Amino acid sequence: MIFDTHMHCQYSIDSKMSAEEAKAAALQQNLGIIITEHWDEDYPTNPEAFVFDIEDYFKQLGPYRSKKLLLGIEVGMQEETAANDNLLGRKYPFDFILGSMHCVNRRDLYEEKTYAGKTKQEAVEEFLLATLANLKLHDNFDSFAHIDYMCRYMPYDDKELVYAEAPELFDEVFKLLVTMDKAIEINTRRLDSSDAVNSLLVLYKRFRELGGRYVTLGSDAHYKEHVGRRLDIAREIAEVAGLVPVYFEQRKMQRMIF
Repeated sequence: MIFDTHMHCQYSIDSKMSAEEAKAAALQQNLGIIITEHWDEDYPTNPEAFVFDIEDYFKQLGPYRSKKLLLGIEVGMQEETAANDNLLGRKYPFDFILGSMHCVNRRDLYEEKTYAGKTKQEAVEEFLLATLANLKLHDNFDSFAHIDYMCRYMPYDDKELVYAEAPELFDEVFKLLVTMDKAIEINTRRLDSSDAVNSLLVLYKRFRELGGRYVTLGSDAHYKEHVGRRLDIAREIAEVAGLVPVYFEQRKMQRMIF
């Protein structure tokens, strides 16, 4: 079964979808899904916006849990919160933990002012350096989410990650993920753009060349209409790059069966 391993429901403040709606959308498409609610402790623009009552999450969504609907979390990594972030996976029975970068050096990648006074290359290098710093502190996650997250919001004419613009830093990130035995996500949000597909394919191929083997596929859906979106394109990218699509159940890797 194909799994959409990244989506947000009623415990994420920016989501407009319930778990019931996610389940129905997945059933219609014969998909497995993993709900991954946002957890960004001490978010710089709103410290309480992206945390939730985890005990209540398991209490309310536990009845939905099955072989086709799994419960996870997306942990937004910051150096200041690393110790607490690492404890989450030990304290709670998540099926899957996504590690992601939404901020760099206490600044929100969503906000245009984050990029003020920087060239695109400088902004990307800062992101990659911050990612390296966080990966060295965060050990309790299964897959690294949306490497191209900043491309959604960068105020530059060229909004793609270009491997050749920072090859040493991209390689350091990929090598560290390989050493940590982590998967990397193919996030489908931007895969309607051929420019995004082409630039990302270079990165995923390089991940494979450096020893990476596994990818998770995630729509990052916040609306029921987006569950499962463009997973077919993500599968093609994985195949061309020589990477194996997987999902996680009880924090154990499972290969997707097509």
